Amino acid sequence: MLKVTNDGVEWVDDGLLLGEVFCLTFLKNVDETEALSRLGGLPDTLRPRTLDEATEAYGSYEEGYAEFAFALNLGAWTVLVEPDSVQGSCTGPLTALSQGTEAVSVRRNDYADHAFRYAVDGTLVTGFEPTWPDHRWGSEPDRLLGQMRAAGLDPDADDDDDDDYVSRAYVPALLLAGLITGAVPHPDALAGELPSAQIEPWFSAAPPSRSHGPADPAMIAALDAAPPHLLRAVAAREAMRLAAVLDLDGTPGLAEAVAAAERGETVAVPPGSELGTHVRSWLKRSRQAGMSLNDSSAGAKLSDDERTAAGLLGWFAPALNAALWPEPHAAARAALRPLTGGPPELRDAAEETAVLHILRGEPEV
Repeated sequence: MLKVTNDGVEWVDDGLLLGEVFCLTFLKNVDETEALSRLGGLPDTLRPRTLDEATEAYGSYEEGYAEFAFALNLGAWTVLVEPDSVQGSCTGPLTALSQGTEAVSVRRNDYADHAFRYAVDGTLVTGFEPTWPDHRWGSEPDRLLGQMRAAGLDPDADDDDDDDYVSRAYVPALLLAGLITGAVPHPDALAGELPSAQIEPWFSAAPPSRSHGPADPAMIAALDAAPPHLLRAVAAREAMRLAAVLDLDGTPGLAEAVAAAERGETVAVPPGSELGTHVRSWLKRSRQAGMSLNDSSAGAKLSDDERTAAGLLGWFAPALNAALWPEPHAAARAALRPLTGGPPELRDAAEETAVLHILRGEPEV
């Protein structure tokens, strides 16, 4: 562990340990095992690993292009290290991670956006892309202004060298995280084995993405006006419709879990349960279908029909997760995404009309 100085964070810029895509998420007063679990760490994959092992798995078709997180104790804080992954910086996972505590996340993604997030007890307090620190959001977007300026992220500064600033924005962002937490990881601590687990966000406490849902104004209005019992009903109906379309409706435990969620009961699907094992296989297959397209050594391992079928699993699994989510508005919106915006195999105009009638409390035609 280093004292927090600019020299103590420059190492993230060399790309030697973490590369060009990574996420560092700090959790206060949460131990390593609990931190990994909150992110969706699979218990049967928990063991010490090196970062190189995770990189190999992420590039492996046979491993399902698995994503791993590592946990490092920094004293009062634990830092989750995600090489090749950025789950901890996404608002849903981060707010779930911060329940009952504080969470700070820094993301480097040279192919998209960098990110800084600070959350407390389930609420995003401050978020911004460190390249443009003048644009912030959250419940208190100005809360960290003093520390931002100390870290070199002054939203009022006039920087003439925009290109240099953009390319290294994650460096002062990590310094800002260190000013909040009082600690940053030393690169030597990441060179050996660390507690780690494969992460599968499906099994985390993160809510369904708010960006997932119907775009049709009539459907949105119906969802906004419907009472909870009807929202749960359409989410459950859609999950089972999709399961039937994909010939998965006989999956052990599936119908029972969906029915319990429709009744308003809290439903947990452990990763090691029979249903959880099936979910993991669906998620793995969908990743193989998508990521093997960019893998020259694996592109021919699936036929076109196999790839299409596996891709449909990637639509079903999040819809099922949403249908089991306890908050009915979020559950219904995300569960209906395949029906209203999915591939043709999952669309059904007549069913979409029926769902509208149900949400409005009208008899089905």
